[in-house]
Amino acid sequence: MDRTLLQILLVAFVASVPATLVHELGRAVAALALTRGRVCVLLGSGRPLFSVRVGRLLIGATTRWPWGGECLHAPTASRRRSTAILLTGPLAGDLCFLTAGAAAITWRGGPTDHASLQLALFVFALVALVRSSMDLIRASGHRVATAAR
Repeated sequence: MDRTLLQILLVAFVASVPATLVHELGRAVAALALTRGRVCVLLGSGRPLFSVRVGRLLIGATTRWPWGGECLHAPTASRRRSTAILLTGPLAGDLCFLTAGAAAITWRGGPTDHASLQLALFVFALVALVRSSMDLIRASGHRVATAAR
């Protein structure tokens, strides 16, 4: 396997954690603003191995932390508020994509002096974009299946 390809795969794996955290924290910010109960952000799914509590926000990591995350909030939120909370995750991911992509493109001397860091920014931007896109595809598929019944 080519060294560059291995480096890209390693960076993509490492970039998935902050991309997931930004995605779920985007939802958590909206959930904290739109609900009254606790909000729980999990990296992965299942029981958390450890957690950190900041006011009403609880952030925890599970054994399956590289494979996604979830933001849990009060089930009593209205449909409109739940949709707003759902959409803020992809919005945060898209903003990360734009910011990291713009930083990588406009970095003077990036390709020659800091190629690995510029590669990391590009890969992080793409991981954030793919995560946001997959979340929107999953959400739209859920609505289509519900409407078909």
